[in-house]
Order: sequence, then structure tokens, then C-alpha cells
Amino acid sequence: MASSLRAQSERLYHVFCDLVRGYQFRDRGEICCFGLSVSQCYTLDALIQHGPMSMGELAGRLYLEISTMTRVVDQLVAEELAARVADAADRRVCRVQISAKGTALITQIRDELLKEYEAVLRNVPSESREAVIDAMSSLLTAFQERQVCRSNICGDGRKRAGKAG
Repeated sequence: MASSLRAQSERLYHVFCDLVRGYQFRDRGEICCFGLSVSQCYTLDALIQHGPMSMGELAGRLYLEISTMTRVVDQLVAEELAARVADAADRRVCRVQISAKGTALITQIRDELLKEYEAVLRNVPSESREAVIDAMSSLLTAFQERQVCRSNICGDGRKRAGKAG
């Protein structure tokens, strides 16, 4: 018998919360060994993946307030892991870019974390691994679409109540 959407939602809630908690606490231990906070690590990871970004772009990508993002970047700049540079198209805009030192550090951290992911995947049957990754990717997309809906217009084209524009 198929589960109701409500029952599936409740199961997803519990599984997802446990997964996120387990990941965050494991992740925090790994990253702190390198002297970075989780936010600093995510910032360097975003910069290495996507290149220089404005403070607003970084904050949006990491789901942080700009004031929090500014503090994180200040710390990375102080440690010479990142630098602020003027935008080529608009000198009023400050972009953040990863430094060579930051690139070396995040590469080392990622290598260590990938070893952990390999260990996790070894516990998933090899014939299921791609399906698990695809399902998680679909779940991420669904969460991201809900986030967009919450911040401006819902997926069905309706403007959010209480939002101007």
C-alpha cells in the first residue's frame, strides 16, 4: 500500500533532519582540524567552484545574511585565504576571490572529505549508488525551488502574499 503524502513528508522530515545533523557534526570536526569554521569552508568551496563573487552573490549561495557573510570574508581575508577585488565592470562593486593559499587549503580539505564520502558510498550497494545520488540531487532541486518560492514568486506563478512587486 502506498504511503500518503503526509506520511512520506513525515518520513522525509525525520530522515533529512538526521542526515543534516550527522553531516554537520561530522563535517564540523573535519573542517575544524584545518582551523576553519564551516561557513569559511563553504565560502572557499563556493569561490573555487564558481570564481569571484560579490558579497550578495556569496551570501545568497550560502543562505547567509550579508552582514554574516562580511564577517566570514573578513576572517578569510585576514588569513590570506581570500581577497577583495574591484569588479572589472563596476568599480563600486567588491568581489571576493580565493587566493592561492585558500585554493591549496580547500583542495586539501576536499580531498579529506572525498575520502569520507568514498567510505560512505562503500556502505551503499554499488548498483544503488547512482540512484541515491540522483535522488539526493532531485531533493536538493526541490528544496531550492521552494526557497525561490519563499523569496519571491511561487513555482505556480503566484506572487507570495505580503510581498511587494
